[in-house]
Amino acid sequence: MHILMIECNPNGIAGIAGALELGHEVTLVSVDPDFYPAVSPLAEAAYAHPRCRVVKSEQAFSIDELIALARELHAEHPIDGVTTYSEYHTVHTAAVAQALGLPGMSVDGARNARHKHLTRLTLDGTGVRQPRFAHVSDVTKVEAAVREVGFPCVVKPSDGTASLHVLHLKDEDDLAAYLAELADVVDYGRGVVRIPDILIEEFVPGELISVESCVLGKGEIVNLGVTDRPLSGFPYFIEMGATYFDGHPLQEELFATTTRVLEELGIDFGFIHTEYLLGPDGPVLCEVNGRLVGGIVPTLMEISSGVDTYLQVIRQALGERPELPFPGRTTAGGHWFGAPIAGTVESIGFDALPEVPGFHSAQAYKKPGTDVARLSKSNFDWIGHIIFTGADRDEVNKRCEEGLDRIDLKMRVGVAR
Repeated sequence: MHILMIECNPNGIAGIAGALELGHEVTLVSVDPDFYPAVSPLAEAAYAHPRCRVVKSEQAFSIDELIALARELHAEHPIDGVTTYSEYHTVHTAAVAQALGLPGMSVDGARNARHKHLTRLTLDGTGVRQPRFAHVSDVTKVEAAVREVGFPCVVKPSDGTASLHVLHLKDEDDLAAYLAELADVVDYGRGVVRIPDILIEEFVPGELISVESCVLGKGEIVNLGVTDRPLSGFPYFIEMGATYFDGHPLQEELFATTTRVLEELGIDFGFIHTEYLLGPDGPVLCEVNGRLVGGIVPTLMEISSGVDTYLQVIRQALGERPELPFPGRTTAGGHWFGAPIAGTVESIGFDALPEVPGFHSAQAYKKPGTDVARLSKSNFDWIGHIIFTGADRDEVNKRCEEGLDRIDLKMRVGVAR
């Protein structure tokens, strides 16, 4: 069958590779196709596959232009399913699927998840626990909105991802610095234009955790498992690890809230990733992502369940009922790592990691000779990850911590004068 993939993400290239291996045909539409071979070891082989077509389109982020392109591709070679692993393109995927009459999420549901201010406004007054918030669509009104919410607060673009430009503000100096930084941000790269909407939210202290779900259709929401997501220190919010497991003490409440949230937002299709902060009064909704969880988590889901979740996304887009990756007896988790200081990567060694029980795999994202920033602002500062297994999340996290200490990272950081 023929799958249209609207952009992707580095780890999602595994889904394209898997679909090709199963005999499907894949057309990848991207503003910058050269991006993927630079970040995924699977991309080069996928691009060279005879059943893979890569279409470069500088207008791929324009929904009208994208629909027109999809209709052309469909006329040339009928498309059987439309999907994406990219947070930036969930609304685009829903719109194309609707235009072609193929399975997909409702456009309104996709938009309510994609734009964080719509999530907040749609759920306001429904009884779902959310932080106090203010929404502005004019950067000149951010200052007044911050004062309305009060310090400390969290400021975030409504359409951001990977914790990019999400900041904890504690005082007026933080606010002034943030406004100066945001003034220069007009896009997120690769053709993704930033919308002007900004959220200012009450700061909720507590652990970040997510619920992974699959919506099989209206009224059929299946909550699969929970992922813990330890964060770096303030003022930025960088995810530093993840463990996929079953049996969190608040799991029943988290699952019930997630079902209600997805129903209220009109999210009626697909794998969904919903984040919460475990505040003093209970779980507080952080955000909803209308796509499969990113990063290493799909790999953790496969290790624990035996189910390739990337392929299940494709199966569902093709109108099939996906196999669901419930956590199994083995718990899987991983930690990301970055550079302690800006410099140039000379080598990243993992030779000592197999000595730690439960070692599964490790991957470096940066090649020798690559300049890297200090791990400080967003998930884009990661330079690699490690994955371990264990009997439960405590054992997995201890093994990951030991593994981090055994990574041999060599960098060139400048010449003394």
